[in-house]
Amino acid sequence: MDEVEDLLADVGERAPAPLVRPSLEALTSGGKRLRPLLLILAARMGDADTGDLLRAATAIEVLHTATLVHDDIVDGAKTRRGIPTAAARYGREVAAATGDYLFAETFSGLAGIGDPRLVRAFAEASVGLAVGELEQYRANGATVEVEAYLEHIRKKTAGLFRVACVAGGTLGGLSLAQIDALATYGQALGIAFQMSDDIMDLVGKPGLMGKGIGTDLVEGTVTLPVIFALREGDSGTIRRVLSDPRPSAELLEAGIEAVLATGAVEKTEEWARGEIEGALRDLSLLPDCPERDFLESVASEVVGRDA
Repeated sequence: MDEVEDLLADVGERAPAPLVRPSLEALTSGGKRLRPLLLILAARMGDADTGDLLRAATAIEVLHTATLVHDDIVDGAKTRRGIPTAAARYGREVAAATGDYLFAETFSGLAGIGDPRLVRAFAEASVGLAVGELEQYRANGATVEVEAYLEHIRKKTAGLFRVACVAGGTLGGLSLAQIDALATYGQALGIAFQMSDDIMDLVGKPGLMGKGIGTDLVEGTVTLPVIFALREGDSGTIRRVLSDPRPSAELLEAGIEAVLATGAVEKTEEWARGEIEGALRDLSLLPDCPERDFLESVASEVVGRDA
């Protein structure tokens, strides 16, 4: 992972001159690096070439960072992980170019590996990211059903977890059955990760994604606990927050309290735990090794953890 950090800095430093600073800041501003970690763990259960492994692990984090830069443009976000976003600091145009550069660098890195299976997997995940973001944007402030919520987080969040695990297993030369087990694990882990972040947005701690408290409500994003609360609680107050592009602090607090007054958080936690159980179910197909134990530990940490 230390080598991946160095390679991420290299990606930023070789950007076109006007994009060096925003690229470096986006790539080195922190984050849990879960996606490259998953890829490395999956690959090390087999026999992966170290150079290819590092290229792929770097590529998955560069792709993830590109999506964050573009998301912040769409959402009008001012900060991420406590620092100004590229859009806030350099303007939307520079931020858009930075995200585009990072997308291009993702596939440049994959080209150095020369495995079309990885390129295809990353491309499919990128399409899912774009569609998921569009679906979420269109649904802001609107009525969202549980299945629609699940569908967009499968594409927008879980897709990168899944492709990280699949790419790692592919590089490690694992069997198709083992790669399928990793894909199941990655997708379920990603869904649970997003649900945990949805909870963190409401309970008074910064979310796993580095966002502030109540950010989803302010942006009009209908998350799973909000869906449950709209059915069970003071839907009028919650909808006022969702529909107001700039809710007052008092209205936002009332909206959060309206959600927490229901059993929405507990229901979301229960659902996330079910996803984790599904994530772990097929790991017995993988080699019995420290990397598999680490994957199990990662899953157990996602639900009910502090940010």
